[in-house]
Amino acid sequence: MSGVVVLASALSVGTAWEKLFSFLRAFTLVPSSSSWVAMDLEDLRKLERTTRRILATLHDAEEHWNIREESTRLRLRELKELAENIDGVVKEYEHEANRCKMEALKQSSRYQFTGKRKRHEENETCSGDPGVVQVPYEFLSRVTKLTERFNEIKHFSNLFSLSENDGERLLTPDISSLQRHTTSFVHKKGILGRDKDIDIIVEKLLAREGENGGRHVSVMAIVGMGGLGKTTLAQLVYNDPRLRQSFDNHAWVYVSENFDVNTITRDIINSLTKEACDFTELSDLQEKLADEMKDKRILLVLDDVQNERGDCWDLLCLPMCAARICKIILTSRSEEVARLVQTMPSHRPSCLSFDESWSLFNQVVFDDQAFDAPANLIEIGKNIVKRCQGLPSAIKTLGSMLRHETDEDKWVDVLEYELSHLEKSHYKVYHH
Repeated sequence: MSGVVVLASALSVGTAWEKLFSFLRAFTLVPSSSSWVAMDLEDLRKLERTTRRILATLHDAEEHWNIREESTRLRLRELKELAENIDGVVKEYEHEANRCKMEALKQSSRYQFTGKRKRHEENETCSGDPGVVQVPYEFLSRVTKLTERFNEIKHFSNLFSLSENDGERLLTPDISSLQRHTTSFVHKKGILGRDKDIDIIVEKLLAREGENGGRHVSVMAIVGMGGLGKTTLAQLVYNDPRLRQSFDNHAWVYVSENFDVNTITRDIINSLTKEACDFTELSDLQEKLADEMKDKRILLVLDDVQNERGDCWDLLCLPMCAARICKIILTSRSEEVARLVQTMPSHRPSCLSFDESWSLFNQVVFDDQAFDAPANLIEIGKNIVKRCQGLPSAIKTLGSMLRHETDEDKWVDVLEYELSHLEKSHYKVYHH
């Protein structure tokens, strides 16, 4: 499912939900003995939130993860089908509601013309009051089944979880089955407040060789909580023209929790040579890496390192001594990792200021046109931004849920429900 299709689906579903809630605002309770029953608006809102999360997950899977397992592909297909079924139910109800309202208007006009109203002539499924939209039992039943289906998928796959990585979204598939894989590519639009960080890191990396104590391998760790933007900062530094022209070759490797020296060494070789290395023995891999680095100035990024074993780190760095200079940028959430590997002071990015956070939120939600937004949405938005505590990933995650959204109720849902859920997981995610 392409990203374009997913986004189109998101817009379609979002429009359908907006129409549905506009129908239900004037909703009047119907006796339980009727073939129509009252529909709990909160249940519908829960289903709407489920739909939005499914679409966000599908979009994330398309953009950010290398999906290797067939079981994971199956789960994504199931989610796609579920989202389409939800969309279909909502659109069917929209059609039925429109039909009933038109019928009610016709009946109202007929009664006004004749001066009579015969109860037995009333349509069994449509109210005579054009301001009332009633919900059929069959619709309620289908909504319940869709919710149960989602819970079934969630139960068997544990699909939705808060990622402990630096992804752009916090609501992500389980990283044990959907492997997050970062690259050196970065889109600078939407990145704020990092110019000073970039300058500091670049200046340290370009320090004269003698200032590094004669070391062939120098390491700077970018360390901080998840969601702070460490990976993004590393991408910006890696692509900085001052560094690109100062090194003979460059390599970017995503490490994560699986610190396998063979795999990482092979990935470094692949990144340096732009060719696949088929060696399997560590000795062969180390010899190949030493040959590629010999007498060269190398810039290497190791993203999301979690291993705290010094022996593994020493083994990985051994062939890098063949380089004239090898400067390593390492990102990690762990202070222990930073202390283990650093040969120069670590860099700790700060959270965004409120003004920077609001500017980022404004970009994501309003396309930098917040001055045209209703005052009530601006007020809610600023409360959301305050509670994101300057974390770019949280701001982008919640902002993407409100992009082009004008319904105040949905903004309140994000403020009260999504943020509360995020805050409950704060220490689990950001202080892991």
